[in-house]
Amino acid sequence: MNENLKTRGPAVRAEQLIDVYHARLDVPSPWTVISDQVMGGVSSAALQQDDRHNSTCTCLTGRTRLENNGGFVQMKLEIGPGWLRADYRGLFIELCGAAHDYNLHVKTNQLDRPWQSFRCTLPVKPQWTRFIVPFEQLRAHRTDAELQPADIRSVAVVAIGTAFDVDVCVRRFGFFL
Repeated sequence: MNENLKTRGPAVRAEQLIDVYHARLDVPSPWTVISDQVMGGVSSAALQQDDRHNSTCTCLTGRTRLENNGGFVQMKLEIGPGWLRADYRGLFIELCGAAHDYNLHVKTNQLDRPWQSFRCTLPVKPQWTRFIVPFEQLRAHRTDAELQPADIRSVAVVAIGTAFDVDVCVRRFGFFL
């Protein structure tokens, strides 16, 4: 599965990776789709289980549109309260899709507005890439709060800000020691 896997970010050994999600065909995907339609936008999106480059994955497809102050679609994964440990140093995600920049948004219990998050940009390519994201790489967006990793409640892969055809897949997500 990993023979063509590219890695971006600091070096982390495989035994330091703790899976929260690993795509499987026999298990429904826990990811959910959200679009700007929740606030009057007209972007469209769908999630489906797929196989990309011989790997089972969950894919977000659709189109972001900027009309009606819109411009985003996302696939979101809720993080259970028992899934976090004090010794985690960051997170990792394996993505593949049409070449485009996507955001990784992390929400915590300390954020109370939908537009607030801790985020970074991930340059997705049409090959599987493991992004290693130390917590300190996540930047506060529209909040003065500092990231408290123990309070993470969700992560999302987000297509945002420009009109484009969305095609991004995740096969694995988790944290690293």
